[in-house]
Amino acid sequence: MARGDSATTAPERGSVEHAGATIEYEVVRSARRRRTLELSVDGHGVHVAAPMRTPRREIEDFVRGRAPWIVRHRPATIPPLTYATGETMPFEGLALPLLVTTGGRRVAIERTLFDLQVAVPHRYDGDRRARAIELALGRWYVARAQEAIEASVARWVVHTGRAPRQVLVRNQRHRWGSCSPDGTLRFNWRLIMLEPALLDYVVVHELCHLEEANHGPRFWAAVAALIPDHARRRARIREAAARLPAL
Repeated sequence: MARGDSATTAPERGSVEHAGATIEYEVVRSARRRRTLELSVDGHGVHVAAPMRTPRREIEDFVRGRAPWIVRHRPATIPPLTYATGETMPFEGLALPLLVTTGGRRVAIERTLFDLQVAVPHRYDGDRRARAIELALGRWYVARAQEAIEASVARWVVHTGRAPRQVLVRNQRHRWGSCSPDGTLRFNWRLIMLEPALLDYVVVHELCHLEEANHGPRFWAAVAALIPDHARRRARIREAAARLPAL
């Protein structure tokens, strides 16, 4: 499901003109993607997932053909985080305020009922302090995502009847999940930022790929049998993705 892929090259960049405006976009090529181009738009820009050998001109024409849609749906740029008290971080669909304090020997993070508390050692200040918080939050999110995704897979395997070879949580910027031919499922750790119902949809989507590798009618019938409102959840994922911070 679109949004990165662990088997990708470094992003390429391009731009097209539309109605006097410049649309800049990022291209991420994947060895796993066979034919289709896929477009996504969020607060960090316009992204195109493409097969490895797709000509740049074809990608440019693809973006140009969708320029009116991009202009209508492109959200305002998300300002970078400073990791200060009062900023909010998304977690399971909630916006948790950061409460940053000083103390301890290492950066420690605790989620409470009302906020996300971050204790930072005295030795960190300025940019170094912000970077230490960013790295610690990244590790914390990945750990929480691993727990939530594994639990979701375990729940839904009972209904799909087919278990994956393994479940990996990765830093996939342009793909929410993927299913390899060997039965390995890979998930984007940012799923933990979304509400649990959306995480469950992505898990079901990839579990159904264990039986149906493509997105044909039989695949969508299998998804619909488990998640009847899957189209609505996909739309909500696109809306939520546009608001996620670039952590």
